[in-house]
Amino acid sequence: MRAALLSVALCLLSPEAFALEDDVDRIVFDYSAAAECPSDDELLRQIASYTTKWTLAQPEEAARRFVVRIARRGDRYEGRLDLLGAGGDSARRELKADDCADVVLGLAIAIAIAIDPHAALGRETPAANVPDARTTADPPEPDVPAPAPPTTPAERPKRPAPKPARVDRLAPSIGARTEANSAVSGLLAVVNVYVEAEWSAPIARLPSLRPVLRVGFRKSFTRTSRVGETEADIDWSAGQIEACPTRFLVTAHLSMEVCLGSNAGVLSAEARTIPGAGVTQRFWFDYGAVVAARWQIHPNVFVEAVGAGWLPFTRDRLRVEPDGVVTEAPAIGFSGGIGTGWRF
Repeated sequence: MRAALLSVALCLLSPEAFALEDDVDRIVFDYSAAAECPSDDELLRQIASYTTKWTLAQPEEAARRFVVRIARRGDRYEGRLDLLGAGGDSARRELKADDCADVVLGLAIAIAIAIDPHAALGRETPAANVPDARTTADPPEPDVPAPAPPTTPAERPKRPAPKPARVDRLAPSIGARTEANSAVSGLLAVVNVYVEAEWSAPIARLPSLRPVLRVGFRKSFTRTSRVGETEADIDWSAGQIEACPTRFLVTAHLSMEVCLGSNAGVLSAEARTIPGAGVTQRFWFDYGAVVAARWQIHPNVFVEAVGAGWLPFTRDRLRVEPDGVVTEAPAIGFSGGIGTGWRF
C-alpha cells in the first residue's frame, strides 16, 4: 500500500509544483476532513517525517498555500490537494481510497515531494513536533534503540484501526427548479425553491440508508385561459413537503431517490374582461410520488431532473357564466423539471 500511495503521489504532482532544493519553504496550511479522518496535526507530523525543509507561515503572508479537503462519498474517501503559489499559479490533484488514513498518507507524501523533491520517502521517522524552521534530529537515547524499518510484509507494523465513522452526519442543501405542471390547471410553468436535510447512515448497521426531508415553495407563472369571450388569469402557489426514505448512490456522483410529497396552497382566477369580477380563490391540496436523479458535479454543486405524479384532493371548478368552465383540475396530473442547488 505504501508503494502504491507513493507512486500515486508522484503522479499527482506537476514539475512546477516543486520547491527549490536548498530553501526552507514557508507555507500556509489549510486542512478540513471528515470527523473520522486523522487530524491536521497528524498530517503535519507525517509531512515532517519526510522532510523538514519547511516552516509554517502566517495566513496573511505571501507564501505557498497547501489546501487539503477530504470528504466521504459513500464507502470511499476523496481527498483534494490545491497548491496555490504566491505568484498566483495553482494546481489541483485528487486521491481516493477506501480508508481515510490512506488518503492522508498519500497527500502527506505529495506535499512532502512538492516541498522537497528529495524528501526521505524511504524511511518513516515520526517527528515529535511540527518544525517551525529547519532542524536537525537529536541522536536517540542510548537505552532506546531506534526501530528498524520493516524488511518483509510479515514484519510491517500493523496500522491502528481507524476511528469509527460518525453516523449522525447531517448534510443540508438549498435548491431551485423550473417545472411544468399539469395537475392544477392546464399546463402551468412553475418555479420551485426548497431546503433539504439528508442524514448520512443514521443507523450503523445500514450504511446505505440516507433519508431526505425537503420543504419549499412553488409558485406558477400566470396562465391566461380563454372561454367564449372571457379571458381569465390563473395563478397557483403552494407550500411543499417531500420525504424520501433513502437516497440511492448509483455511482460516487450520481444518486436517485423516490419520495412521497404533498402541496398545499391557493388556486386563484380573475376574469379580466368582466368589470368588478374580482379574484376568486380556492384552497388547494394534492399528494403524490416524486422520482429524482441528482448528479453531484462538484462537492458543493449539483444538478437534478425530477418527475412526479399528483392526485388533487380538491378539484373545484371555476366557471364564468354563461361561457363555461375556466379551469378544472384533472383526476391525476404530472409534473417534470430540472434544477440545481448547493450542498453544504
